[in-house]
Amino acid sequence: MTPVKRKRLGRNVGAMTRETVFETADAIESESREGYDVTRKRVLFEEILLVTIHRELGVLYVTLTAALAIIFAGVALLSRSVAGVAIFFGMLALTFFIACAVRLATRVDFVSVFGRRSKAVMRFSLRKRRAREVYGRICSRALEVQRAMIEPEPEPVLPPSAPEDLANDAGGAVGGA
Repeated sequence: MTPVKRKRLGRNVGAMTRETVFETADAIESESREGYDVTRKRVLFEEILLVTIHRELGVLYVTLTAALAIIFAGVALLSRSVAGVAIFFGMLALTFFIACAVRLATRVDFVSVFGRRSKAVMRFSLRKRRAREVYGRICSRALEVQRAMIEPEPEPVLPPSAPEDLANDAGGAVGGA
């Protein structure tokens, strides 16, 4: 059995799961890993019902990074008497503050592909152009496959046959001798 050529489109990483989405010749394939379990799902191009692209903030991420920035900034302010400790916690607070500000400014783009029985989701944190490219690629490929299913292929047109030589035909001779 020869391996199927797959092109990696994106991924969706959660707290306990890792999902990678690939494009094959006839489907969008999602491979999710939960611990040691690997599950593959496919959304065939001919079964795609909806493809969406949307942007989310990620409230939990923003809340946690902001809370950690505040906590570390508080520890840095309380430990001003020890210079090394204050600088260390101040740098930690700054790191979390920058992460929170970047998320607030850019948000996360999601591309979702919905089929009849399954779906595939991809997240794009910083590569917004890549998200739009993947969205356009999936939409155009699904449209192409679904149109090919509806429109029958045209029958090949045969070239006209060569004209028959009527002069040599006994029944079709004109004027005789």
